[in-house]
Amino acid sequence: MQNNMRNLAFMALFSALIGCSSHVENQLMVSGLAFYNDSNETIENVTLKVTETGKMVSCTLVEPKRYCATGFPQTHYKNAKLFLSWQVSGNNAVTNEVVFAKPAPIDSDISYIAVIKFNSNKGLDAFFTKNPRPF
Repeated sequence: MQNNMRNLAFMALFSALIGCSSHVENQLMVSGLAFYNDSNETIENVTLKVTETGKMVSCTLVEPKRYCATGFPQTHYKNAKLFLSWQVSGNNAVTNEVVFAKPAPIDSDISYIAVIKFNSNKGLDAFFTKNPRPF
């Protein structure tokens, strides 16, 4: 009887561990990045860098009301710390931390496009979209 109870307890623990380890959170897959210039000034030397890995992507020139498409430094986005630097019309470089708004819920069956949209008021928006050209 004691052996049966021990086996039952072992099976319950084993089942609980398997159940916990088989749960996988939906990951946000990213297939590309678009820098979109919604301002009236030329943006130059745009670089997005992942702090932890040092990986980066860049575009040399993004003219007004145009975009530059490139890869994204991470295939699966996991809230990594990102820094963006750029110049406006040849002036001093600006550097900001970028936080992307994650879609809710995440559809793990598709790849998203990361978009950094430069606005006329010197601000920017960073978001993920399913639409390959959301501007």
